[in-house]
Amino acid sequence: MWRARVFYGWNPMPLALLKNLSCPILGNYGGADTRIPKEHINVLKETLTSYGKTFDIKIYPGAPHAFFNETLPSYRDNEAKDAWKRTLKHFKKYLRD
Repeated sequence: MWRARVFYGWNPMPLALLKNLSCPILGNYGGADTRIPKEHINVLKETLTSYGKTFDIKIYPGAPHAFFNETLPSYRDNEAKDAWKRTLKHFKKYLRD
């Protein structure tokens, strides 16, 4: 089984591609990301829900785009650490031998 983890990524186009998705999705997004508006994230969540897909999407209030990239001024330590914990938990749950 495939797994997917998204850090502030664009929605697939067309969204109908999600119908064929066969893996759980983990999404970590910045609430202050000017590249990926909350509306796009909400549409993604609505689409995944409508197709009955397994997903866990979190929006970090005030976090900008690239909040996980420690080499940039946009890095946010608390949000990045939480997102990494969520990622490890997701992988532990869905990655099996």
